[in-house]
Amino acid sequence: MASNASQLKIHRFHSAIEAAELFLSLGFPWEIVQLSAGPLNGVLKIRRSNEMICLSVRCNRSMLFHGGRNCAYVPFCLEMNHAFQHRVRGEPLIPCGLYGFHLNLSDVFFQTEAGAHFSIILIPRTRIQQLGALDPAGTLMDSISISNNVQLSQAMFQTWIQLVDNLLNEPASGGIDTDQWNALLLESFEPPGLDELSPLRSMTYRCGIVRDVVRWGIENNRQPISLDDLGRTIFASRSTISQSCREQVGIGPMALLKQIRLQQVQHALRHRDQRRVLACNTVQEVAHHFGFHSRNHFARDYRNLFGEAPRQTLARSAAYERSAPGISAQSVSVAQSPQIAMARR
Repeated sequence: MASNASQLKIHRFHSAIEAAELFLSLGFPWEIVQLSAGPLNGVLKIRRSNEMICLSVRCNRSMLFHGGRNCAYVPFCLEMNHAFQHRVRGEPLIPCGLYGFHLNLSDVFFQTEAGAHFSIILIPRTRIQQLGALDPAGTLMDSISISNNVQLSQAMFQTWIQLVDNLLNEPASGGIDTDQWNALLLESFEPPGLDELSPLRSMTYRCGIVRDVVRWGIENNRQPISLDDLGRTIFASRSTISQSCREQVGIGPMALLKQIRLQQVQHALRHRDQRRVLACNTVQEVAHHFGFHSRNHFARDYRNLFGEAPRQTLARSAAYERSAPGISAQSVSVAQSPQIAMARR
């Protein structure tokens, strides 16, 4: 089958919320939290052709991803440098693994290490069903209905890596050879690879606690942070919440909640449109809006997480707005392309 022309799009993001907005433009309603401290720099590459989409994400900071799936697609994910040990639904990645493809999952919850480079190949669910109909043994559909990861041979894993790498670095006039990808997908779920399938397990209890903490932090971003209030809401004890957060993401729940709130402050300082929505103009007004009432403590925590003072973030945003009147920083950081926009769920 001849491949049709496709365009490679490259977007840079400098905060977890900017990254979330980019994924939302692709139909993925994800909340993303920056976990490790320091200025965040990330790159999202997108290549779409024949209704198939290939994404590549690089980021210099550890991040936590949580949210819903776009049910029109089945994702096949891999870490491009398998030395990294990310967590998917609370479980460490298996070496040379392909993951994320279970047909009946409606949500995502995964954590990446600083310096990650992972790719997501999005294949329309209708195409997967067509491929399943061509597979007389039914191994493909059976596999992706019972498991969420498969361990590939080193050679097969490198084939995936090479195809993704070629696709995301070839000239923009290139396209996606669907026959090649179809063959690779079927081969990946043939014996003996089936022996390496791991049945999908329920999200661990402690991973579920962390998910609930993140959700609570995002939905309650103005009220005082209270571990007792949080515990009553998610029906967990203080000790369970603390142990779960430290085990899963390496920091305590109060620190996690504070980081969620600080990145919301950062987003408002970076984007004039967001400050207008909040009716806040100064650093202190934004900080107060999100519940930070101690100027010194807020400035220290902000600098420790993002590597700069909040006034520097605001000043850079203002300087950009002066140099590009009529164009908000948000509209530049989140390029809404009609070629990649999909129905949002």
